[in-house]
Amino acid sequence: MKTIGLTSLLLIGCTKSAPSTDGTGSTDTGATDTGATDTETFTIWSGWNHSWALLSHRISLVRVKAGEGGTAESGILGGDWSTGESWSDDVNYRIHQQDVTSSTLTVEHGERSLIVGPDGSATASSLLDIGDADLVVLRGFEINTDIAQSDDYPTDYDPALGYTSRGFGIGVSLEGSEVIASSTILWGPRDRADVNSAVPHAQTGVTVYWTAISGIDSKTESSFSGGQELAHTPPNSPQEGMSEPLDWSGIGIAALTSIQLSINDVDGGDGGDYLRSFGAEIPPSESGDAPSELSAEILNTSLIEMAHMRMDYDVSAVWIPLDPEKNTITGHTVEGNHPIGSHSVPTAETD
Repeated sequence: MKTIGLTSLLLIGCTKSAPSTDGTGSTDTGATDTGATDTETFTIWSGWNHSWALLSHRISLVRVKAGEGGTAESGILGGDWSTGESWSDDVNYRIHQQDVTSSTLTVEHGERSLIVGPDGSATASSLLDIGDADLVVLRGFEINTDIAQSDDYPTDYDPALGYTSRGFGIGVSLEGSEVIASSTILWGPRDRADVNSAVPHAQTGVTVYWTAISGIDSKTESSFSGGQELAHTPPNSPQEGMSEPLDWSGIGIAALTSIQLSINDVDGGDGGDYLRSFGAEIPPSESGDAPSELSAEILNTSLIEMAHMRMDYDVSAVWIPLDPEKNTITGHTVEGNHPIGSHSVPTAETD
């Protein structure tokens, strides 16, 4: 995903250590100083996957965020066929994390909130408290349609019920001592008339969670992209995501700096679809050895598939080699199943 250069129609939140004026932004160091050895302990995120258990759904909420102490945050909502109003569903999740104890690295965790309007993209900046960092990586994100809408938004549809999707993206980059957060949110009409009439006016809240890192001696930055037509033999077409091998080596930490997942009509139309499964992930090794594979998917397989679609992905990742005598890395995957809504989730060992 290319860093978006267009300023959002609306921006909220500001990442500072002091309280923001509207209360939507925050920063924390996220590091634990053990004192005697002058080390810091923190968690680095390396991707996720959400897969609905029964059906595909609209997107109204997607949330994932790395946590400390073997926990993470996961959240999802679809339309009224996921919430229990017409039907209910739950989600299978995977969240990849690396716990790092380092005497050479310093980190700052933060977040930036923004609103993506009908033009589909937004960007905003945050000032670092630790000064110039060497790198900023993603720590997660949230997409939420249940926010205030413009005056021209239709009165007969509740934005909390979401929309059919053409994909989404998030990214972070550094410009001096500023973190630049960006997002693309693309909706496409392919639903009831009231849903479709709301799509051209939709405002979507996005929060980008990030980690800035100082003290890096070297890094390998890599970009990955690909696409495929998705099988379309409903019901429940046999669809799979895509994977690429990683040629990294040694001991270190893997992270993501941008993710763009797109799903579009094979015939070139502008309609979206209900989503069944989506994510971009680098499963870490338990020992801190270089991971072997990156995977990405955005799929619409279900009992009812609205159209023949194509998936595409663009992912930027980074490998940071570390000296094992000065750094301890433990990789793990937080995985399981949870009902709709936002949840603090445990690691696989305690799930």
